[in-house]
Amino acid sequence: MGKRLRERLERPGIIVAPGVFDALSARICEIAGFEVLQHTGYGTAASLLAKPDVGLLSFGEMRDQLYRMVHAVDIPVIGDGDNGFGNAVNVDRTVREYIWAGAAGLFVEDQVIPKRCGHMSGKAVILEDEMMGKLRAAMSARDQEDRSTLIVYRTDAVAVNGLEDALSRAKRAADLGVDMVFVEALESLDQMERAVEEVPVPLMLNLVEGGRTPLVSPSMAEQMGFKYLMYPVTPLFAGAKAMLDVMSDVRKNGLSDSKVSLSMDFAEFADVVRLDRIREIEDDFLPEESLNRYGDNRGIL
Repeated sequence: MGKRLRERLERPGIIVAPGVFDALSARICEIAGFEVLQHTGYGTAASLLAKPDVGLLSFGEMRDQLYRMVHAVDIPVIGDGDNGFGNAVNVDRTVREYIWAGAAGLFVEDQVIPKRCGHMSGKAVILEDEMMGKLRAAMSARDQEDRSTLIVYRTDAVAVNGLEDALSRAKRAADLGVDMVFVEALESLDQMERAVEEVPVPLMLNLVEGGRTPLVSPSMAEQMGFKYLMYPVTPLFAGAKAMLDVMSDVRKNGLSDSKVSLSMDFAEFADVVRLDRIREIEDDFLPEESLNRYGDNRGIL
């Protein structure tokens, strides 16, 4: 998948990636036609714990959720490596195990531990030299496991130390050889344009509903020079809003045929979770006497 992602990065056109947080959201976004998916830490914290992204998730929880998403789809997934879950030694393990989980790439950020969502206030970042060591550790581990995997540097320094410090970190990381840079929570179009002009590697842009960065269209982001545009919480927020609206109405009025138009029906959802593949495996490998247990009709209903 790393090779596929690198090939896509070399082709013209911006990559638009939704933030996915579990196997089902990854599968739905694949069906919607996206060619790359972005693992989101906020969505993972929300889906596993119903908590915000404030550093509560362990390395194992993030890795395991990434593994489930990667193996639910047939397109590349970039992992959210948070701050590497520690120092350079921890980063070494994080990169290796994310690669073993199947990630096409991952980003590592420069926040302290515990970290928090990039669009929240109250962030803090580690020293630049320490972060460069973590990135060197990340690239060394990557090179020993799978050189096709992308290493992305995320800096949260804009909100902490200002744009100049963030750009200094980003340019130094580019000189080290990272594949892409993600300057988190840019606060204006001017800042976005400066980042593209001054950082000599492909740049990620992160757009959050109600966040710090101005919302721009994919075409505008591409014109500015960004290569990778992600919507990290759009599937999460959309799913939460739809579920709340429908279930509030069901609680009040009960389930009826009118609600079906607001969601999927049983057969449509069976296509999402690929029931047809289960049937194929049954037909190929179960003996006839086992198949007979299910009767003549093994359809949806």
